[in-house]
Amino acid sequence: MQMANGMSGQQVGWSPGRIGRWIAGIAVVVALAAAACTPVPRTPRPDTPVPPPGTPLLPSHLDCLRWRYDGLTPTQPPEWDEGEYRFGSFRDPSTMNSPHRLCGQVGAAADLAWTLDRGRSDVVIAVLDSGIEWRNKAKMPDLVDKTYINRGELPVPIPAGTGGDPYDSNDDGRFTVSDYASDPRVSDRNGTGYLDPEDLISTFSDRTDADGNSYVDDISGWDLQNNDNNPLDDVDYGHGSGEARDAVGAHDGRNGYGTCPECLALHVRVADSFIAEGGRFAAGVIFSLDAGADVILEALGAISNPPQAQAAIDAAYYRGVPIAASMADEQSQHANLPAAMNHTIPMNSITELPDLSTISKVVGGRREAQLLNGCTNYGGIAWVSVPSTGCSSEATGNGGGMLGLINAAARNAGVPIHPDLAARGLGGPGQNVLSANETAQLVRAGADDIDFATPNNVDPANEFTDEFGQPRLQTVKGWDATHGYGQLNLYESVKAVRDGRIPPEADITGPEFFETLPVVGNVDVRGRVAAVRASSYSYRVEWTTGLQTGPHPAVDNWRVVEQRSGLTAPVDGLLGRIDLAQVAAALPGGGRGTPADAAGRPDPDRFTVRIRVVVTDDRGLVGTIHRVVQVHDDPAKESYSKIAGTGTSSPVFADLNGDGADEIVLSSDDGFVRAIRPDGSLLPGWPARTLPAPYWNEQSPTVLADGIPTPGRAISVGAPAVADIDSDGGLEVVVTDLDGGVTVIGAGGAVEARAQTDPRYSRPSVTDQRNRMKPGILGGASLGDLDGDGDLEIVVAAQDRHVYAFHHDGATVNGFPVLLVDPTKISSVDPETEKVTFRSPSFVGQGGELTATPTLVDLTGDSLPEIIVGAQEQYTEPINIFPGIGAGNSRMYALSSSGTNNPAGRDRSAAHPDDRAYLNGWPVQVPMAILQILPAIGQGVAIQAAAGDVDGDGQPEVVAVSAAGQYRVFERDGSSTYGQGTGIPFGLTWFDAAPPGTNSTDTEAILGAFGGPALGRIVSRTGLDIAGPTSGLRRAIDALAPNKQADADSQLTVWRGSDGGIVPGFPRVTADLAFFVTPAIADVDEDGRNEVVAGNGIQTFDAFGARGPQAAGWPKLTGGWVVGTPGFGDWDGNGTAEVSVVRRDGRLIVWDLPTSAGAIGDWIRAGGNDRNTGSR
Repeated sequence: MQMANGMSGQQVGWSPGRIGRWIAGIAVVVALAAAACTPVPRTPRPDTPVPPPGTPLLPSHLDCLRWRYDGLTPTQPPEWDEGEYRFGSFRDPSTMNSPHRLCGQVGAAADLAWTLDRGRSDVVIAVLDSGIEWRNKAKMPDLVDKTYINRGELPVPIPAGTGGDPYDSNDDGRFTVSDYASDPRVSDRNGTGYLDPEDLISTFSDRTDADGNSYVDDISGWDLQNNDNNPLDDVDYGHGSGEARDAVGAHDGRNGYGTCPECLALHVRVADSFIAEGGRFAAGVIFSLDAGADVILEALGAISNPPQAQAAIDAAYYRGVPIAASMADEQSQHANLPAAMNHTIPMNSITELPDLSTISKVVGGRREAQLLNGCTNYGGIAWVSVPSTGCSSEATGNGGGMLGLINAAARNAGVPIHPDLAARGLGGPGQNVLSANETAQLVRAGADDIDFATPNNVDPANEFTDEFGQPRLQTVKGWDATHGYGQLNLYESVKAVRDGRIPPEADITGPEFFETLPVVGNVDVRGRVAAVRASSYSYRVEWTTGLQTGPHPAVDNWRVVEQRSGLTAPVDGLLGRIDLAQVAAALPGGGRGTPADAAGRPDPDRFTVRIRVVVTDDRGLVGTIHRVVQVHDDPAKESYSKIAGTGTSSPVFADLNGDGADEIVLSSDDGFVRAIRPDGSLLPGWPARTLPAPYWNEQSPTVLADGIPTPGRAISVGAPAVADIDSDGGLEVVVTDLDGGVTVIGAGGAVEARAQTDPRYSRPSVTDQRNRMKPGILGGASLGDLDGDGDLEIVVAAQDRHVYAFHHDGATVNGFPVLLVDPTKISSVDPETEKVTFRSPSFVGQGGELTATPTLVDLTGDSLPEIIVGAQEQYTEPINIFPGIGAGNSRMYALSSSGTNNPAGRDRSAAHPDDRAYLNGWPVQVPMAILQILPAIGQGVAIQAAAGDVDGDGQPEVVAVSAAGQYRVFERDGSSTYGQGTGIPFGLTWFDAAPPGTNSTDTEAILGAFGGPALGRIVSRTGLDIAGPTSGLRRAIDALAPNKQADADSQLTVWRGSDGGIVPGFPRVTADLAFFVTPAIADVDEDGRNEVVAGNGIQTFDAFGARGPQAAGWPKLTGGWVVGTPGFGDWDGNGTAEVSVVRRDGRLIVWDLPTSAGAIGDWIRAGGNDRNTGSR
């Protein structure tokens, strides 16, 4: 071990005084920025004219002097707060003359919409989320009688109703749990002190499918996490309860309230938080349709994207069921799933300055509520913004209720059934009469355009700075990528329904969002246009360049390629054709070159093109839809193909058939494992597949009607491991799945063995806030010879808090599984289920799962690999970092290859059954600057550690990072490679991280940000360099504060392993955060030196050289969101290398490299090597 004068690069010269000056400097900057923001005069000139007439797609500013709602009286619930800005129609006096600020209107005018309609109890909003907290006495009073119960699975209440419906016992016009209040069969079985639907589930479940819909006892919702009939949020996460209350909460004066006060919620549990598996989301949509839901609300982030998800969304769309979809919470342009799929209604959040309505008035002289929330996303899929105090999740909950109110208004107004629904036999009593497209168009047409670009007699042009001097994301007249079509105005949408002004329909089914199209040839625009409520209509297909219109006075140059008029019937299919050569001619470099600006910073939309279909009916009403694509040519791109369901697991190269050319081995979110050849074909015998998903209902009426295939168990992050594990001379491929399975596949594609996690450790009775146990394996498998017999064992870390080891035939290795939890923190462990009880629960964060792929490395010198695993385990305690800025720590474990049979092990806690398996000095603390950032993946260590001789002392070290903290380097005994000061171990430079040559200005502090480390030679001759994704401090703040923080950067950083200092030229700015990204370290330009190679969330793929600049011909354009690690190999057998990534929407991209296949680099796939061990 080599020391650098007792401390690493960032520790030298850091005195308490210097730290204090740094913090004080930030405070001064903030104060000066605030003081500089003097109020902008908002007084109209005397000659202020009526705003010029706009068009439906380029609306004029509102008329502040002749206010549209003068004389209208709002309806406000008993809970109404006079400062309520989300749902009001009132105007703030300080901004009422500013058209940029919607003439002072700070809300969505729901209070006026409620004067027209309050919803209906037969409008059911399915909430796909973390389930419902039946036993939460604070939240449930607003939801007990706002929850759907299924009369098909319930007996008639006693006494029966007398008003025509026997189920309506209390004759209040709706069927809810209160109708059983006097029923002698029903009691408060869950001890809440009130009657709730869980009491009905407990009372009347009889293990029969009484209503014949293929779900047994679906009395009130469904749980796809455990595949049972109680959607209880058993970990008390509360997200689903909050969504339900945002949508349908009672207007009863008790607590919160919803936007559709008479609608009911159907609780569908698809996960234990808002981080969900795409297959369970799909099954949740299908259950919702089978149960008769009218609206679907999902505020999820899906970690996988099986084709069944789009099939389920399409099933809802064609049945007239709109889906309110969250755009996510990361202040990023990346396209969140499921919202980015076709046929959803994406929603993001706008807000006031963060809890600063008073301070905003003092500093800025006014209130303002059209600020893009910090914890929301934006981008090409944006449709509307919804006011919320919380993040995109709350906005989507509010918006989902609004969709319910719109559809209720259509029924109450007697709107005729859409002919497509009638043709399907839908649209009867208690069913939607609008198509899902009509609902989306009503939301769009009613929205208030947020346009800070266009000047008027009060506001200047391009007002892109907020009250605190921070930049706004640019908003322009009409659609923009920040707010879509603007702030949702519920009153305008409901009024349009009442008045019969339902817009025509426009839909694009191809090209898909974010496709990369060539610079020659044609692209067919396919979809559907219709105006079923008008006598005739016209449509046009057009395109323009750029993600959105530029600042004023820029205008889009729309080129029309097809237009038809006088149509009376829908057109379904080919709508128009675009000459791509004409498009390329309008782009920089003719659609060629790299997605970077002249300074080398990311320019991900350099080759972006918008395609739009506009429909105008004979009443003058307009419907529209758009797609964002890229048109680009890269001569090095060898292959670009769509493989549905791929995008979570990284591609790897392996020569499975021994012909001298590698295949790309790629796993999918629906359980397929493919071995792909350069012509797109598969090796004979492939694909292989995991077992069928256990939650999938093959007898679902929707599944049967639409022919939706059963998914296999999802294979998630990481990558397949490839090695000869049984010493038979042939390679095996090993994959894991999210239902706890391990699958071993032979080189010919046949499954040779399977293994499974122990169900005792994840049964529902085990789970609670601090034991969020699931059977799944989120990371990959690592292969190593644990017992020295020459065969390789399979090591996995599961979401049930255990590390497993299996022999090649699937048998469990003696000494495993091993429970991972800090022995010093626990008071007991259940002997059967190994449920953990903590000494001080209030200092223990949510979590407990293991999500990272295990690292295998020989730390003890016995020629057998130890097992290194980080945990989603977080404690509120002094942070183990210098300087001590942050919230707490996670844990990293080192286990003996013998597991609990560790001959050198010792018992540290009488309560812990497995702590003998831990190496002395372990577990270690891994610092977290912020605790509980995201569930499941942001509550500790989410990414595989890297192991190797970092400092050149001849012994391996372990490099690890939490979801948001300093990268740390550990010796075999758990101590820091760089020593410690004042009792705090030193790690890699993270504070004041600005060496010469960096192009990032966000370097006051840099943190790991959901990515992980890779090891290799980049500049160092001694030891190894360390590369990993980072986030600047301002970028971290960006997700918390509204609008966009100046000079906020996502980054890739390289450190010297010898002393922990940052390599000059780094950090380098990247386009986006790098979720689940570990870089590759490889030579992409054949100059004999490695580059750091990684993708990110926004369309670019970087290769930074030894001193920072990109390699020639880089960055590459991916066009979408990439996670994981690129794979390198010789795909075509020509002796030179290829590199491959797969986008989250299933597009596999392969580029040729000039580098010899035999000299690619040091870290050339996920896991660092074919065995996936994370070591070198």
